[in-house]
Amino acid sequence: MNLRKVQIELDVSDVQQVLAIALDEDKEKALEYIKGSLAKQIEKVLQPH
Repeated sequence: MNLRKVQIELDVSDVQQVLAIALDEDKEKALEYIKGSLAKQIEKVLQPH
């Protein structure tokens, strides 16, 4: 997989979740969100068309 700069769009629920994680400083919730949402979105963008 070739890494490159990407741009992803967060919907309102994603924004709320990111802000909640930042306020709570919950490391497990943050890792779960990264693996479950952000990483998948990034992988999708990086897929060859």
